[in-house]
Amino acid sequence: MGAKREMQRVVPALRVASYTASKPFYESLGFREVWSHQFEPGLPTFSSMAFDGMEVFLTEHAGDCQPGGLVHFYVADVDALYDDFLEYGVAVETAPNNDLGPDLRVMSVLDPDHNRLKFLTQTHWE
Repeated sequence: MGAKREMQRVVPALRVASYTASKPFYESLGFREVWSHQFEPGLPTFSSMAFDGMEVFLTEHAGDCQPGGLVHFYVADVDALYDDFLEYGVAVETAPNNDLGPDLRVMSVLDPDHNRLKFLTQTHWE
């Protein structure tokens, strides 16, 4: 029997106007679709996208949440990720910086629905 995968205990949801338009954007950041659900064609899509072991839901359902959300993703090396994003043509809103303190590198990207994705690297641990 295989080891049980540790499940993320909190999964944020972001509102998207069009999953069809948002999916390629998230894939350009390195996310992959885990699953996608529609009750029937033409109805809103609810999906799961994963990045480096972290999961976020994307929803077209108007009652779930509003556009303009904010999610933080802790990554091993935000500066290397920034280089990858530039190589893949991702428009980075804010390049890696230490605006949140000397021990935290952060960059931000806006998705097509103006949800802000912040990628952070802790540079010093207590």
